[in-house]
Amino acid sequence: MERIKKKSFKELNEMVEVVAKRFFLARTLHQEKINNFIAENDFDEQSPYDIYLARVMSAYDILSEQEQNLINNEFFYQGYRDWWKTIYTRATFYRYKKEAMQKFLGALYRE
Repeated sequence: MERIKKKSFKELNEMVEVVAKRFFLARTLHQEKINNFIAENDFDEQSPYDIYLARVMSAYDILSEQEQNLINNEFFYQGYRDWWKTIYTRATFYRYKKEAMQKFLGALYRE
């Protein structure tokens, strides 16, 4: 976690954006695998993208509800811009977001 804590807000943000993009790609590949399995009835062992999906979900699951809300709304299912303005002040939002990103990435990379 020490390497994660040394990252700037911008670096953390970029890292979580990459995780989210890879997550959606892995989810698409996983769905294609399921569709092919149903069509061909040929199932192989767990693929790298299945493992990645599980790791991301595991990291997400250890977050508090507030942290999950921040990560989800900022990176995974961005409902609308500035969604946080009715909940947090700007300073509080950025502080909580940084903490959530650190915890999420620390859990994902097991630091």
